[in-house]
Amino acid sequence: MTLSERQPEPTSPETVEQPAKGTWFEKVPVLKRSGRWIKWGLLVLLLLLALLGPSYLSVFELTLAFTLFNYMTLAQSWNLLGGYGGQFSLGHSLFVGAGSYTLAVLLLHSNVPIYLTLLLSGGVATCIATVAALLLMRLREAYFAIGSLGLTMAALTWMINWSYTGATSGLNLPPTAALDYTTLYYLSLALLVLTMVCIVLLVRSPFGLRLMAIRDDQEAAAELGVNSFPVKLITFAISAFFVGVAGALIALNSLSIEPNSAFSLNWVITMIIITIIGGISTSIGPLIGAVVFFTLQQALQGYQNWSALLIGVLLILIIRLAPGGIWKTLVNGFQLLAEISLKQRSAGQRSTSQQEEDTVENIV
Repeated sequence: MTLSERQPEPTSPETVEQPAKGTWFEKVPVLKRSGRWIKWGLLVLLLLLALLGPSYLSVFELTLAFTLFNYMTLAQSWNLLGGYGGQFSLGHSLFVGAGSYTLAVLLLHSNVPIYLTLLLSGGVATCIATVAALLLMRLREAYFAIGSLGLTMAALTWMINWSYTGATSGLNLPPTAALDYTTLYYLSLALLVLTMVCIVLLVRSPFGLRLMAIRDDQEAAAELGVNSFPVKLITFAISAFFVGVAGALIALNSLSIEPNSAFSLNWVITMIIITIIGGISTSIGPLIGAVVFFTLQQALQGYQNWSALLIGVLLILIIRLAPGGIWKTLVNGFQLLAEISLKQRSAGQRSTSQQEEDTVENIV
């Protein structure tokens, strides 16, 4: 039976008469009236604090902020494909390395302006992702994850043996590539803002609806006329672009690169951990996850033997106790508090109304 031949199921009167439930945010009068202004106000405040960062942060703190912003960008980019798209990629380290090496090669062997090389680094990563998608996007679930991992390992092996890029020795960037910490700070912040805006707009667009429909049920989406291959390919390419630019910024910060660090699996593992901790398939989750992960990473620097273990334990606890991540847990907690507040308010109104009725009866 085709989709058009299916008869709609009869709707019961109870289902028709039942009003649609609003979100907890809409049920609380104060938040309903001023919620939009609160959200935009907080966003503007955080952005202003970030823009003024170099005026009150030390050089060391600027480097820490640079790393944190890059973590956020990498996690947001992976979340677009792995969270909203449902494609659990283990190959995003490939795009970090591609962006780093593209920038280094262009600065060493051409006169391309340094800021243009950042965009070209993302472009090269996008081209690699587009070609890789022709092979990978026919795969699903574990097969896609293993395929993407295999592609990264193949790229690492190639770079280790390619003399043009220094083989195992890697490349040192020219002195002209050295940027001050304030410039690097603003570049990483600009990339984060651009990534956030693009991903939020993309997810809320009709394209994003098709992407999430494919993630939830690819066969059902196909019956509705959604072609999954181009949607997943475009998503893969966009995700790779931002990761490639982030990889170029990482190379600018370190001024030297070599294959084992540029294509290290630690990059993609970090993206996945941050996204899961903060909340997968959310726009705020990767930001919260990056802050938590980076704070733990800095706090445990003196305990290298325990650092990975403690982060692993935290990850397991979050998966068990808060499978939606920190952000979704916070939202659910606020929703529960709002519902309790509404119930208490309703009970209080009923009690007052009953007392008024009793008073009227006594007078009569």
